[in-house]
Order: sequence, then C-alpha cells, then structure tokens
Amino acid sequence: MPYRCSLAFENNFFNQEIRQFVYGKGRNTYRILFTIVDDSVQVLFVRHAAQKPMTDESDEE
Repeated sequence: MPYRCSLAFENNFFNQEIRQFVYGKGRNTYRILFTIVDDSVQVLFVRHAAQKPMTDESDEE
C-alpha cells in the first residue's frame, strides 16, 4: 500500500510524485524515497534521516 506513505519534501522539485517511507528508530532511521509507476514501486534513494533534504541546485544561486 504505497499510497499510505506521505509525500516527500523532494516532491516539490520533480515532475513525478515522490513519496517517502521512514524506516528504523533513533539514530538508525532512514528515509526511503520512491515513486509509483503503474502497479510497481520504484525506489529512488535511501537516505539517512539526518541528511538534509535534496533541493533544486538552481535555487541555491
């Protein structure tokens, strides 16, 4: 049931809908960023929860 996962912060920077699943507890927490294509889930990134969200690099200039 991938639609139960919330939209990720990174969703604002991509054309496709990016969702996140938070896995783990405490210092061992990871964000799994994925997209849903037809009837399948494609994992895009697995990032540690302490990492800053990905942003559009052109916005930082």
